[in-house]
Amino acid sequence: MNISKSMIAAALFASAGVAQAELSANIATVSNYYFRGITQTSDNAAIQGGIDYSHESGLYAGTWLSNIDFGGKENAEVDLYAGFGNDIGDTGLSYDVGTIYYWYPGAGGEQQGGDIDYAELYGSLGWKWVTGSIAYTYWGEVESQNTPRAFDSGDVYYKLSVDPGWEYEGFAPSAFIGYYDFDDDGDGPGTEFNYTHWGISVAKDAGDFGSVSVNYEQVDDANDLTSDDNPKFWIGWAKDF
Repeated sequence: MNISKSMIAAALFASAGVAQAELSANIATVSNYYFRGITQTSDNAAIQGGIDYSHESGLYAGTWLSNIDFGGKENAEVDLYAGFGNDIGDTGLSYDVGTIYYWYPGAGGEQQGGDIDYAELYGSLGWKWVTGSIAYTYWGEVESQNTPRAFDSGDVYYKLSVDPGWEYEGFAPSAFIGYYDFDDDGDGPGTEFNYTHWGISVAKDAGDFGSVSVNYEQVDDANDLTSDDNPKFWIGWAKDF
């Protein structure tokens, strides 16, 4: 692991000051864990949770984990991230920039052709209820395998999210569309990787019991990576502390 939780927390507090920092946590369970349109649990349920440090200046850092199943030796995903985000005056604009490391303990070996950790730089710009974001993979362990692979350095993911803030009886809708542009797309047999996906969600605030959501996702033009363009439905529960 190239990045540790203790290193991130130390860097955050050194620059922001412990007295002004705030700690929060979250827990969730989902009927299927989809990451950018692709199941990470072989269409099974997942339990997820994380811890975050934040500062009034906009600095933040945290970790998040989930069980996964890629059919290999791995059984968990651990995300480690740090960044800076803020509103831009009274313009309704907001921004967020940072880095995230995706760590898969126990992964690798012949079943997967090697280790699969990777790291991204990300940035987003929001205006009121619309947010555009981009994530660039600047390092990946699969690049040492000398064969075209997805989730490697040079991959770019684009996303546009809409959260209008509408609410009726505690129900609130949101939607998104994303496009994954892989650096190795089309570089050899079985490398049709690029795809578009989109989805809509309706969440219900349950007060002290957290929130529940019903979600629909769709991958357009199934290819060598996604393989499945059937409608995907999943439900989730989440709570912040």
